[in-house]
Amino acid sequence: MLKAMPDNKMKTKPFLISAAILICVIVSGIFSALYLTRYEEQRDLNNWQITLSVVADSRAADIMKWVDGRFAVLQDLAANGSLQLYVEQLLINLEASRETEAVQLSYLRNLIQTTGQRSGFYDDPKTTMPAPANVAFIANNGLAILTSDFRIITSTPGFASPDASLQQAVQKVIVSGKHLFFDIQLNENSQPAAGFLVPVFSLQKQSDTQRPIAILYGYNNAATSLFPILATKSLATKTAETYLVRQDGNLITYISPLADGTKPLTLSLAANAEDLVASLALHNPGKFSQGNDYSGTKSLFTSRILPAVHMTLIQKISYAEALAESQSHQRFLLISLLLALLLSSALMVAAWWYGSSIKERQAAHDLLVKSRQLEAQTNLLNAINDNMTEIIVLLDSESSLIFANKTLADHLQTPIADLQGKSLSNIFGPDASAKLQEIVKRATSLRKIITSELSFDIKGKQHVFFATCMSVVYEFKGKDSLLITLNDVTLLQEAQTRRDRLMKQIVYSLMRAIDLHDPYSANHSAKTAKVATAVGRAMGLSAEQLTTIEIAANLCNLGKLSLPKELLLKTGELTTEEQTVLKSETASAAEILTGIDFEGPVLETIAQKHEYLDGSGYPKGLAGDKIILTSRILAAANAFIAMTSPRAYRDRLTDKEAMTQLLNGADSKYDRHVIAALFHVVENENVFSKT
Repeated sequence: MLKAMPDNKMKTKPFLISAAILICVIVSGIFSALYLTRYEEQRDLNNWQITLSVVADSRAADIMKWVDGRFAVLQDLAANGSLQLYVEQLLINLEASRETEAVQLSYLRNLIQTTGQRSGFYDDPKTTMPAPANVAFIANNGLAILTSDFRIITSTPGFASPDASLQQAVQKVIVSGKHLFFDIQLNENSQPAAGFLVPVFSLQKQSDTQRPIAILYGYNNAATSLFPILATKSLATKTAETYLVRQDGNLITYISPLADGTKPLTLSLAANAEDLVASLALHNPGKFSQGNDYSGTKSLFTSRILPAVHMTLIQKISYAEALAESQSHQRFLLISLLLALLLSSALMVAAWWYGSSIKERQAAHDLLVKSRQLEAQTNLLNAINDNMTEIIVLLDSESSLIFANKTLADHLQTPIADLQGKSLSNIFGPDASAKLQEIVKRATSLRKIITSELSFDIKGKQHVFFATCMSVVYEFKGKDSLLITLNDVTLLQEAQTRRDRLMKQIVYSLMRAIDLHDPYSANHSAKTAKVATAVGRAMGLSAEQLTTIEIAANLCNLGKLSLPKELLLKTGELTTEEQTVLKSETASAAEILTGIDFEGPVLETIAQKHEYLDGSGYPKGLAGDKIILTSRILAAANAFIAMTSPRAYRDRLTDKEAMTQLLNGADSKYDRHVIAALFHVVENENVFSKT
C-alpha cells in the first residue's frame, strides 16, 4: 500500500497538469469570445446611433417645415389689407346697416374659404359629410376669425364654438401679439386636430405694442397632413418607428399613431415609468440610449425636442433587430467553444484512461490501444479539415497536388481522388494558376510566408480569396513541400461595400439636411469639397489626405443644423450674441460626428476650419504649424466658396474679387502656399470658377 501511493501520484499528475492547461485555454477562449462580441456590439451601437440621429434630425426638420408652412399661410392671410380693414370696421361699426355688414362678412367668408381650399384648411361639407342626416357638420380642417372676447366673426363650414382651452389660447395671443401653436387634440369627430393661432392687427398700426384686434385660427387634421411624414420609411428595417409624445402632468401622451395599431392620443403612460423609452427621451432629450417602448419591447432610441409645438420626436428600433448580427455571432462562438470543451474533455479523459492502464496490459493490447488512439486522432483531424471553410492545398516542388481538403473538391465539384498529382493549371485554370504561381515563386525565393488578395473564377463564379503560401517541413521526393490556404472573403468584401455605400448615403443625407436648413448655403459643402480636393491635388497631397479633405469639406457645415433658421436668413448686422451663436456651429459639427471612426484627421480638419495663422481665429485661437495642412486648405476653399456664393445679407463676389481678398489675408489668415495653389486652380480649372 505504501509503495503504491507514489505510483498513483505519478499517474494522476499528468492528468492534473493537462486539466489545468485545458481550463486555462477554455477561460482564455471565453474571455476572447466575450471581448470580440462586445466589440462588435459596441460597433453596431455606434452605427445605429449615427443612423437614428440622422433620421431623427431629418424627421424633426420635416415637421418644423410643416409647422412653418401652416403658419406662413395664416400670417399671409392675417396681413391681407382687406381682411384687416373689414374686421376693424365690423368691430367698430357694430350698429352699421345689416346690408353693409353682410357685404363685409361675405367678402371675409369667401376670402378664408378660398385660402382654406388652396392651403388645406377646408373641408367641403358636400363631399365630407358621410350621408344626409340631422347631425351637425363638424369639419376636421378649417379657418375662423375670432374676436378677443371669443365671438366668431366668420368661419369655414363646420367650425364649432371655441371651448375653454381654445379661449385660453386666444387670450394668450391677444396678450402677447405673437402666433401660437395649439396642441394636437381629438375633435368631436375623434380626429387629431392641430391648431394654429395668428394675431390680426389694425390696418393702420399705431405702435409696436398695439394689441391685436382679432385672432385668425386655423386647424388641420394631423392624421392626413402631419402623421404621414412620420410614417415615411427611410430605413430598410421591420421595427424602425418614429412617433411624437408630450408630457401632460404626470402622464406621457402618445400623440401620433403607433406601429401596433394604437390610434393617436389614445395611449397615456406614467411619466415616471422606469426604463420607458418616452420617459427617458423626455428627461434626456437628444441622448442615444436604450429602454422599453410602449409595448414593452427593448429598443434603441434617440429623441429631438420640438419646442415650437410642445412635442418630442422619438426615433427607435428594436434592440433585437439592431444587434441581431452581433448576438448571432456571440451564440455561434459560445456554442463552438462549448463543443470544443466537450471534445477536449472527452479526449483528455480517454487519453488518461488509456495511459493509466497501459502498463497493465500486454504488449499486443498496448499496440492496439495506440493504433485506436491514432485512428481517432486521424479521424478528428480529417473531420476538422473537411469542415473548414478555407481551401487547403499541399504542393510538391513541381507545383503538383499532394493533398487537398474537401472544401476544394466541393468548389470544383470533383472528387479529391481525381485531383491527386494534377498541376495548378489543370485544377484552377490558366488565369487562377498564373496568380497562384506568382505567390508560390515569391514564397520559394524569399523563404517566408507570403500573403496576397487574389480574385479569380471557379466554375463560373467569381471569388475573392485571401491567399497564404509558405514552405512546410514535409518531404516529398526528397524536397520540402508548399502549403497554400485560400480564405474566401467574397461575402466580407460585399458587406464592406454595403457599409461604404451606407456611409456615403448618410453623408449625402447630412448634406441634404444642411441644404434644407440653410437655402443660401445649398450645395455649399459639395462645392467646397471640389475646390479643396483640387487644391490638394495641386499641392501633391497623398490619396489619404485628399480623402480626409473631401469628407471634411462635405461635413464641415453640419453644425448649421443646430443654428436657428432665422439667424442664417438674417439680412441685417448680427448682434454680439448672434455672432457667438453662429461661431458655435463648428463645435456642434464636431459633437455630432464624435464617435465616428474616420481613417484620417477629419474631425481635426473640421474643428480648425475657422483658425487663422496669426491666431485670430476660433474656437481655440490656434496659430502657425498648430493648424494642420488639411484644415488650412479647407479654410481657404470654404472662404472662397462663401465669397463667390450669394448670401441673405449680400450678393456674390466675382472670382477675381474673392481671390484679391484671400491674397490680402495670405500669411496672416491663410497659408500662402495654399492660396497660391487655389489661385492656380481658379485660373486654370474652369470648372471651379463656375462652382
